[in-house]
Amino acid sequence: MAELVLQRDVRMQGAGDMLRAVVPVAAMALLAATVLFNPFLAWVNSHVAPMNGSIVSVMQGGIVISALLLGLFQPVALAARWWTLAALLVMAVLLTSAIRAQFNPKILGDVLLIPAFILLGTALRADLFRRSVLVMQACILLVGVWELARPDQYGAFFNVVDYYVNTRGYDADAFWAGGSLFLSSERPGGRLLLNGFGFHRGSSLFLEPVSLGNWAVVVTIFTAACWRELSRWGRAFMVASTFALLVICDGRLAMTVILLFCLYLPLCRYLPDRWSAIYLPVMLGLLWLGDAFGLLMPNGDNFAGRLGIGLHALGTMDAAALLGVSPEFARLDDAGWADFIQSQSVLIALGLWLALSLTGFGRAPGDRMAKHGTMLFLILCLPISNSLLSIKTAALMWALYGFCFARGRRAADSTPPA
Repeated sequence: MAELVLQRDVRMQGAGDMLRAVVPVAAMALLAATVLFNPFLAWVNSHVAPMNGSIVSVMQGGIVISALLLGLFQPVALAARWWTLAALLVMAVLLTSAIRAQFNPKILGDVLLIPAFILLGTALRADLFRRSVLVMQACILLVGVWELARPDQYGAFFNVVDYYVNTRGYDADAFWAGGSLFLSSERPGGRLLLNGFGFHRGSSLFLEPVSLGNWAVVVTIFTAACWRELSRWGRAFMVASTFALLVICDGRLAMTVILLFCLYLPLCRYLPDRWSAIYLPVMLGLLWLGDAFGLLMPNGDNFAGRLGIGLHALGTMDAAALLGVSPEFARLDDAGWADFIQSQSVLIALGLWLALSLTGFGRAPGDRMAKHGTMLFLILCLPISNSLLSIKTAALMWALYGFCFARGRRAADSTPPA
């Protein structure tokens, strides 16, 4: 009898060891899928069979649900708050949908992405996470270089125009850049970097330039968070490749944010991570002052103009839109926070901000820099674009958030009391 019990315990221990080995690999595979599923579907759409928006939604929904389920295998101390947050978000979306008398699965998927990938991040193994991001960065760089060198081959391979027309409802006539590239692959005023060389704005695996710029910002936060653990070659590669991605996508916001991070993130190692909660009220105050002094131009195609558009969109929302119960949605691609509020409600937006900014990460310099970088990027990007709501780059950002949260929590648990 004792021998049978011992054999059972050995089998259970073996199963537990196997599960602990499989979960981090599954988490990293899901994270890679967030980058790869759109170019894969674009290739299928171009060479095998036409795609539609439902297929994209099902694919993205499956990834988000799978990321949520990974939280079932995490310790309660790491997963409880994020499962609670996910449950509250589901109830809030169902309530606003009932008041609107319409339910859009995309609205639920967009907001569930945050706790889902935070949970996924808590399941990541440090060495596998670092190596995988380095590999993903190398692949994105290689495809970006190929795109700039041979845009005809890239366009024929992915046929971005046809993919976005079939799956996003875009009008083919809106793609003014010509060829098979995304509509913003050319600016009316030309490139900011390497203007005159005949290059378009690259997109790499993201199929459109803005997401490639967002990726560059997120991997900058990753590099700061993991700087001590990266080898010298790893550090050099991340710095050089991120600069190359900036040149490829010619992202004005991305370049501005990364330059700011180079100056500010080193200071964040000394700042308590919960201080990041002040970024939102500070940004709102600065925008109000800028508008009062006439520094914002709501019609200009520059940083000040885009901020003016975002502030104007917030200021013109009525009570129904602010509460997320208006049956009509305005097109707010250039005002991400207004776009998020009209679909989710200002209460969810403020609740998420407080939940995310006031979650403690501990005292480790890398974790503090990750927390400050993430929250600062949110309030710098969302006023001028809703691109950061896309799974293509938001998944890595929230996974990094979850990874650093778990790393800080484990470090605190292993530190003996004073």
